[in-house]
Amino acid sequence: MAKLKLTVGNCSMDTEATNCMPAGSVFDVFPDSFMQNYTKHLNFTDFCQAIGCNMTSQDDLNKLDNGDFDSPIKAQSEFESWEDMVETAYQHQIRKN
Repeated sequence: MAKLKLTVGNCSMDTEATNCMPAGSVFDVFPDSFMQNYTKHLNFTDFCQAIGCNMTSQDDLNKLDNGDFDSPIKAQSEFESWEDMVETAYQHQIRKN
């Protein structure tokens, strides 16, 4: 299962570097076309606002991994959870490359 660790700023040494990316890079994983196909929103920023996740808050980004936003993710998209959304995005990236 794919795992994505979003961070505000640079990744710290205590995270798995291969799975860690600054929040700005999330737009590569969740491009607008992906968001429009699978969610009720035009882009990742709009989606985060709709689910109540502040992309500039490390605490909120950590809550994505903990499943705290799974209910609003389910309500605002075709996904059951953040983990499901990440896995689908990675599968799309693999098919593109």
